[in-house]
Amino acid sequence: MGRYLTSTLNYATTNVVTGTSVNAAVNQRILCTAGGITVTLPASPTENDTIQVVDISGTAGSSNITVARNGQEIQNDASDLIIDINNASPILVYSGATYGWVLCGS
Repeated sequence: MGRYLTSTLNYATTNVVTGTSVNAAVNQRILCTAGGITVTLPASPTENDTIQVVDISGTAGSSNITVARNGQEIQNDASDLIIDINNASPILVYSGATYGWVLCGS
């Protein structure tokens, strides 16, 4: 018998368009309607803060979406996250200072 971790998240949804920068808020879903977008993560997150970035237009492969780390690590790495796969929808959860933001789903 398998065990599953499930959660119901109530996201505030924000639509962003080409060439836009957006500052992400906690428990926010950001729908990118075109590429060339920069999403900046919160500078002072707390554990379990969650953000989802959705390539709703399916154009990230040709026009990348940048997730700017804003001083916190992503996957224990001091680099911004580049979304370059069409229709990707990564969920980032802040795990604390050691690993920073971690990818928990797509």
